[in-house]
Amino acid sequence: MEVAHLCDQAVTGPETKFIADIVNTIGNKLGLKLVSSPPHLTGMDTRAEDINLWLKNKHDDQVLTICGLAGSGKTTLAKYIYDSNMLKFESSSFLEDIGKICEQTYGLCALQEQLLSDILEDKRKELDVTSYKSQIEKALQNKRVLIVLDDIDKTEQIEALLGMETINTESKIIITSRLQNIKTWFGSRYRRYKEHELELLNEHESLALLSWHAFGSKIPNEGFKELALKAAQYCKGNPLALKLLGSLFVNAKDSRKRNNIEYWMSTLNLLESKPDYRIEGILRMSYEYLPFITYRELFLHIACFFIGEDEDYVVKILEPDYCATAGIVTLINRCLLTVSPSKKLMMHGLFIEMARRMVLDESPANPAKRSRVWSNEDSYTLLRQGIGSETIEGLALDMRMVNEEKLNMPMAFDADSLAKMDNLKLLQLNYVELSGSYDDFPEDLRWLCWHGFPLRTLPFELFMGNLVAIDMSYSKLEVFEPPMAVIVSYISLLFNLELSFVSCETGN
Repeated sequence: MEVAHLCDQAVTGPETKFIADIVNTIGNKLGLKLVSSPPHLTGMDTRAEDINLWLKNKHDDQVLTICGLAGSGKTTLAKYIYDSNMLKFESSSFLEDIGKICEQTYGLCALQEQLLSDILEDKRKELDVTSYKSQIEKALQNKRVLIVLDDIDKTEQIEALLGMETINTESKIIITSRLQNIKTWFGSRYRRYKEHELELLNEHESLALLSWHAFGSKIPNEGFKELALKAAQYCKGNPLALKLLGSLFVNAKDSRKRNNIEYWMSTLNLLESKPDYRIEGILRMSYEYLPFITYRELFLHIACFFIGEDEDYVVKILEPDYCATAGIVTLINRCLLTVSPSKKLMMHGLFIEMARRMVLDESPANPAKRSRVWSNEDSYTLLRQGIGSETIEGLALDMRMVNEEKLNMPMAFDADSLAKMDNLKLLQLNYVELSGSYDDFPEDLRWLCWHGFPLRTLPFELFMGNLVAIDMSYSKLEVFEPPMAVIVSYISLLFNLELSFVSCETGN
């Protein structure tokens, strides 16, 4: 009767917009927090059956871990399950890529804040991990929730995100991990625990997924079935490898090769020559077959310095030297990179490991001869000993992440320790103190990220003429006065780019 007496609304303009407004209104009222799943999902229904049954059984185990090899589809399955079941619970939260986020300073606190916000639908700021954990424990005791913790790799992550207390008996927790020993981490806290070993794709599913990415259809083009089957077999049912290999063929630099049998055969022959490294070989080929060297350099820079950063921010920094706009589109098309719904750059752990291993291989024993130095330990050693070189293009150091033993040494580094890095373009010196003259500070910098900058004014000798982005959040800087030598070139930066300065006291 209520509905019968509701006033109608006249459609003005396109019906598609009117329908979209209805969908958005309902979605906002429901508070949907859907996560982005990749296209062409294959084999999900059969793999989700057991987990969906587990979710329906309120008296079954509370915690389930999805274990499996890297690239086997653990996160994809978890997203599929989450989107299908989130509305059946009072609240829900999906925390993605936890292992990588926890490598960042305050990464664990950021995850705890997101979890609390999702569960309570209320932003809460706490001072530390312990305070957040206490709030989470209270929330989990009272609410019937569905939580997915993706890519857990340390026991303290579980303790910080789930607490040590009992949780609502009807709540369900899904964990994804490459590790096989997670069960031992729970001890007596969660007696109701089960493990789900993820099955790799069978031959039929493998062929369908590879075909989607190679031909745009779940069946191969005419004349390619045997080659496609052979390619699928090389991937051993690993979804990531199948997507990469299919994308490799469809994105061949020469369009004539895309449907060329000889090109397929030569590519598969390369993989056949190293049978023990086929999946790793597919990953490497995806990188080596990128059409331009600048795109390969872009890939390495993102893997070493910009995972989790805003896409637009990274494009501004890297566009002048690496054609970042077109390059990022290419990396996404090749399945080497993804962008989250909040526009953060994300990359599969296998690619991050491969990219960083490639940089390490440039000079295994001497970080000074590598193109990029992202390890806090290596960066600390280089700056302490002043042994940089013109090979280095990017360097990152966060003093809050450095081994405690080294914190007993003098805090300040000599500014001259950067003098030999003539080609340095990307520099992150979070909570680092430099002493001495800035006369020899690298002049080719495009990005300077210096959280906790210790001085109240900028050194007069600091050259900023080539900077594209500067971030001095949480610094002691009181007045931003660029050196007169670069005031003319820097004014355009002030008007055209975002500059972020955050005061320690006010946070403004």
